[in-house]
Amino acid sequence: MAESSEVAPLIPHTASVAGQTHLLLTDAELWAVAPGHAYGLIAITAIDFLAYLLFVVRHGLRRRLLTAWALVKLGLFLGDVLTAPEFGLSHLEFAAYLFGLPGYVVAVIAQPFVVAAVLLTGRGSSGKESHGLSSPQLR
Repeated sequence: MAESSEVAPLIPHTASVAGQTHLLLTDAELWAVAPGHAYGLIAITAIDFLAYLLFVVRHGLRRRLLTAWALVKLGLFLGDVLTAPEFGLSHLEFAAYLFGLPGYVVAVIAQPFVVAAVLLTGRGSSGKESHGLSSPQLR
């Protein structure tokens, strides 16, 4: 089952990319009011696509990089609320706006799931069993 444990973090990662792409394609206010944020989201999404290329890299490095990137993205997405004054909104109003966008919600929620998938599937998936115990395989 090493293959499924390697792919598991990419499921929420892909959901995040889908949410980000949805935002870029459907949020007209993003482009009209905050083009800098839109270009930032394009950069984040481009890096996400590059993350798929990590599958040619050593397994442990890939997992660490995906975890770190998910945490950075979570910080960026949640930190976006702090830019509310740029748009003449309170932090609460801007948070309500952002969390009203399905793509934003998916992108934010996906990040902890990427980290969880890496952590939960990381035990014993390198081919070496931890503490001499083998984990059962479910079918």
